[in-house]
Amino acid sequence: QVRETLLWNACAYARLSVLETRDRKDSEALANQKALLRNFIASQDDLKLCEVYFDNGETGTNFERAGFQRMMEDVQTGKINCIVVKDLSRLGRNCVETGNYLERVFPFLGVRFIAVTDGYDSAAANAGDVLAAALKNLVNEAYSLDISRKSGAILREKQQRGEFIGAFAAYGYLRDPEDTHRLA
Repeated sequence: QVRETLLWNACAYARLSVLETRDRKDSEALANQKALLRNFIASQDDLKLCEVYFDNGETGTNFERAGFQRMMEDVQTGKINCIVVKDLSRLGRNCVETGNYLERVFPFLGVRFIAVTDGYDSAAANAGDVLAAALKNLVNEAYSLDISRKSGAILREKQQRGEFIGAFAAYGYLRDPEDTHRLA
């Protein structure tokens, strides 16, 4: 179990996936996530905000994310001992890896984990809460796989129609100003 502490050195961690950011480099949704987390931490007597970490345009299916890695470095050095996220899917959408962090890594490092909108707090979690978190992680991974399958099908369909699906036109080509899915 997580060690008891009077004041937790908390961080906020926010993440938006590639699909959620599409053509926006700094997303309003990401700013809203950060604001929700800052407000939550400020409303808690036992939490002190030390840092805000984020990954914009990063998938939750792996943990090779710059913001996440920087946060974990600060956890390992003792700067942070409480991680606050909007919901479990913001931590990750890989059921096995997310579960590993929740059930093994964070407890081993003495880290409290809070998922605000899921109502999960590892400092007060009972067996039912842990089971509910595991089920949510399973659903989050299934959602990610479903979105990936659907978006892949859409891209294949566009390719079959001869539409350009790349982010940038290759050297020497321009996007057709009247139809951005065609090259000129």
